[in-house]
Amino acid sequence: MKKIKVLLAALLVFSLSNVYTSFANSQEPVEITFWHAMNGPHQEALAKLVEAFNQSQDQYKVVEQNQGDYASLQQSIIASGVSKDLPVMAQLTASTVVDFKDQGLTMPLDEHLTSENGFTQELRDDIFEGFLTGVTFDDQIYALPFSKSVRMMYVNQDILDEVGAEIPKTWAEVLELGKALDEAGIEAQAMGLENGPSMELETMAKQNGATWIADDKSTTDIASDKAVETLQFLKDLIKEDHARIAGEDGYMSGPFSQGATALYIGSSAGLPHVLPGVEESGMKMVTAELPVYGEGEPLTLFAGNDLGIFASASDEQIAGAIQFMSFLLQADNTAQWAKDTGYLPITKSGVESKIWQDFLADVPYVEAATKELTYGKSQVPYVGASEVFTELNTAIENVFINDSDPATELKNIEDLVKGHLGL
Repeated sequence: MKKIKVLLAALLVFSLSNVYTSFANSQEPVEITFWHAMNGPHQEALAKLVEAFNQSQDQYKVVEQNQGDYASLQQSIIASGVSKDLPVMAQLTASTVVDFKDQGLTMPLDEHLTSENGFTQELRDDIFEGFLTGVTFDDQIYALPFSKSVRMMYVNQDILDEVGAEIPKTWAEVLELGKALDEAGIEAQAMGLENGPSMELETMAKQNGATWIADDKSTTDIASDKAVETLQFLKDLIKEDHARIAGEDGYMSGPFSQGATALYIGSSAGLPHVLPGVEESGMKMVTAELPVYGEGEPLTLFAGNDLGIFASASDEQIAGAIQFMSFLLQADNTAQWAKDTGYLPITKSGVESKIWQDFLADVPYVEAATKELTYGKSQVPYVGASEVFTELNTAIENVFINDSDPATELKNIEDLVKGHLGL
């Protein structure tokens, strides 16, 4: 009888163990809802990465959900914030990263950026430094970089060859190119800029020694002589017909591809929009790093979007979201994403990967943008930056089109920035 009781007890333990194991194995993976604004080929590329992550482990399942364009995505997040039905994570623009942080919707990620979640110190060090500064507030990281681009210069080599000119490395050389084109009787202008070239102005002002907005947001010198000088330079360049903005053409890629300008500064992510026109016209095009103003150092400003996690997410969901973000930052994944979308790798190892190096060999147009990653910087993030962006572009338009005074316009912008920063 004693042996039978022992046998029954052993069978009971074995059965309970099997039940627990079966229950554990039958548990569904933690769902990570991911809202984004990627469409067309970009969404297809994102879906492939999501599927690859989901297949790489069985603890989490990322569910990507398209919300339309960026404006619609922002509206969806705001509405869901009110109803307290937010996703786990979402794609965020530079302005929404800081705005949602200020509204308490998103959360700092630092304590979750651990090796257990795939975010090793090696990975942190691998990310180009300029990317993280744009998502760091009060010494805490509120998002991780995802889809990033730089400003670069598109060059009509045929026009330069006509006047025997080298690719300008400084804005002074851009001016000299404009004069050379005039002397040769060539109608094309030297430089083309997109409508609202506020990023070009900020870049030039910083190269000229202006702080623009201090990293700690303690000061701003947007109306300083060094900043005003650069806006006056651009105004004169346009007035003397050595440069133009896109104007009614909408984007400068069209006029440039038709030979309207020898040079064009635009987003590296705009390459797919430039190439069709260039190929149709038969132009010999190359790309180059941005020209430097005065005696300054090379500089380009980063643009694009990041990935943030909402404060309403559970600890399990946060861990899964960080693991997914870390997966996206792996060398081959960030390189493949950049190759498929026109963005740039986020990490040094992504640039060095065979995927990206082979892509550079096939598409050398991207080489200049890749070089700029080493010295690119993010704009200083602050609440109200989106309003300043709009008002600054209006101010530049007033200077270029309505002959407004650069110093007066930049003083108005500086006062607006001081108001947002509480200075």
